[in-house]
Amino acid sequence: MKVQNIQFLGYSKSPRKNNRKVETERPVTQSLKTAGAWFAFGVGLDFVGRKCAIFKSPTKNSLFINSVLAFLAGSYTLLKGVDKKH
Repeated sequence: MKVQNIQFLGYSKSPRKNNRKVETERPVTQSLKTAGAWFAFGVGLDFVGRKCAIFKSPTKNSLFINSVLAFLAGSYTLLKGVDKKH
């Protein structure tokens, strides 16, 4: 039985796997994806919630609130990505 250090788990003897370049997305791309996902989730959840009698909200309010949340989430992701680069 061979005992390996815990930091050694990602090692592969194949040179192709070890020398593969990892492509990372730019922070702007990540923030746009995050903002889009938050907006789509919020609007979708609002439309599903309208099926219940309790959650009746105007469409303008839904779009405004979800736009603000999407902007905040996208901004946070952008700032976090820019900080990692530097």
